[in-house]
Amino acid sequence: MIVLATGAGALVVPFSAIAHGPGHLAGYWVFWLLVFSGAGYALGLYRTRRRPKGWRIAAFIAGWSLLALALFGPMEQWAHSTVAGHMTQHMLLLAVVPPLLLLARPLPQYLQALPVNTRRKAGPWAARIYTAAGNTPVLAFLFHGLVIWLWHMPGPLQLSVEHRLLHDGVHLLFLATGLWFWWSLMAPVRLGRKGFGPALLFAVLTLMHTGMLGALLTFAPQLLYPEHPAGFAGFSRLSDQQLAGLIMWVPGGLVYTAAAVVLGAVWLRETERLLPSDSE
Repeated sequence: MIVLATGAGALVVPFSAIAHGPGHLAGYWVFWLLVFSGAGYALGLYRTRRRPKGWRIAAFIAGWSLLALALFGPMEQWAHSTVAGHMTQHMLLLAVVPPLLLLARPLPQYLQALPVNTRRKAGPWAARIYTAAGNTPVLAFLFHGLVIWLWHMPGPLQLSVEHRLLHDGVHLLFLATGLWFWWSLMAPVRLGRKGFGPALLFAVLTLMHTGMLGALLTFAPQLLYPEHPAGFAGFSRLSDQQLAGLIMWVPGGLVYTAAAVVLGAVWLRETERLLPSDSE
């Protein structure tokens, strides 16, 4: 199933990219990264003897498909023509795709896709990065927040719209810091160590500062991105900007709220488990 899905994506996405015109060809390097990531997972899944659970495979398919949708096809065209489309694309890269890919736990499949000698060298190296990334929640939170605020400022956002290479680089930065941040939230559960309190705190703080940015866009009395193409389906340019703010504020906020609720529940369960039982 995953092989068929990857093959179908490899056939559909190039035609979609070409349909956008010659300027979109600059984004092909991102496309090939996407194809190789899907093909590598499919090959590793085929080779592995111990198959992951079905819901983890489904999580990878969903995350990979949403990533393809966000970077290519109608979503990319919508993002270039409206602020609301741009914000939808950004929230997929920051808050939806990363947790789905991490829940899939694809690292064993990617290692299985490598030749045996390369796998033996890459395994310990990948494990060190895996552990180190989970042990730096403060840095993950700070970098994630900095990237969100920096690239939603009027000047940097307009610059990324005008320069294709920078635009693609920002998208990869969103995805990379998103993976780092979400992994720092999941690490206490996955690595079996303490840290639920900080993880919950950083989830709540991220909910707050992204909600603040969304509210700023929603209630701004004037255009913050006057050079960005905007307005669609009868929406004025200001209404389009307000819709973009609502997308970050409400759907994006719900994702971070859900993460905080889950972390709180797991932390409470672990605390109760560690409490001494009443034997009398």
